[in-house]
Amino acid sequence: MITINPGTGPVPDATEANAGASAAVFVLDLSAKGLPVADAVRSPEQDHGEGRYAFTLTMADPTRRTVEVQMPGLSIERVRFMGEDGQNIWHFPRLYVDGSSCVWQFALDACEPDEEDGE
Repeated sequence: MITINPGTGPVPDATEANAGASAAVFVLDLSAKGLPVADAVRSPEQDHGEGRYAFTLTMADPTRRTVEVQMPGLSIERVRFMGEDGQNIWHFPRLYVDGSSCVWQFALDACEPDEEDGE
C-alpha cells in the first residue's frame, strides 16, 4: 500500500466533545505563538464530516480575519502533534486550516496572516 497524504482520511471514533476540547487547546497554542484569537465558534454547517468538526476562529489582529479549522474529534494526545520525542507523525490525523491539511504543529503556522493581510 502506498500512502500519499497520511492522516487525511476519516477519523474513526471521533466525537464533537473531543474536537471542542482540542480546539480550545489549539486557541491556547496560537496565543502562545503570538496569534491571539478574539473568538472561536463551533460552525457545524461547515463540517467536512467523517470525524472532523469545523470551528471559525476570528483572529485578534487588526484585520479581525477569520480562519476555518476542521478539528479531528479525538482526544488531545491523539491530535496534538508537536514533533516531540515519542511522537510519530504517521499516527496523527491532520487538521484542515482554510482547506489545507496539516498536522497540528504546522496548522498553527497556517494560521499566520498572509503578507497581503497587512502584517
